[in-house]
Amino acid sequence: MLFVVWALFMILAMSNGVNLTDGLDGLATGASVLVFGAYTFIGVWQFQESCANARTLTNPGACYEVRDPLDLAVVASALMGACLGFLWWNTSPAKIFMGDTGSLALGGVLAGLAICSRTELLLAILGGLFVLITMSVVIQVGSFRLTGKRVFRMAPLQHHFELKGWSEVLVVVRFWIIQGICVIVGLGLFYAGWAADK
Repeated sequence: MLFVVWALFMILAMSNGVNLTDGLDGLATGASVLVFGAYTFIGVWQFQESCANARTLTNPGACYEVRDPLDLAVVASALMGACLGFLWWNTSPAKIFMGDTGSLALGGVLAGLAICSRTELLLAILGGLFVLITMSVVIQVGSFRLTGKRVFRMAPLQHHFELKGWSEVLVVVRFWIIQGICVIVGLGLFYAGWAADK
């Protein structure tokens, strides 16, 4: 029962996180491409270091008990490719928009990949931009309800920087860079966890 509550929380949190990020042309799509790329790598790595292949590993104690990690990598890479194709038309000025249907689905899939690959806590780092933007909304609403004052000019965070004078493209590219750093840190922690068990 506790796992069901945890899984539901993850799905709701990531779905809403991606949905809140989808406020500027290409922002949520480009950030999703990076996270799906990370899960492609994780799936391939877990397949190579699978406990099913423990006989061929130098240290069979350091293996992953993940079901069908290569299939997860295929799903992640397919979604990464789909988002890249969509990004061609979604960058500023967007000709095609994702909307709630697409952003909620992408967040749900990210949560599903994390649950199936047993990297639930790592998703908070890999999807750091989504967490950051969600927290900006939580802080803004909480501050306004408790004190009557706003922390940001506008929430979600990307609109705060727009109101400070940044162009839409500048905000999107810089937020992509932040997301890329989150993915690098997350993959570094993933590898460090594997190396520590080795």
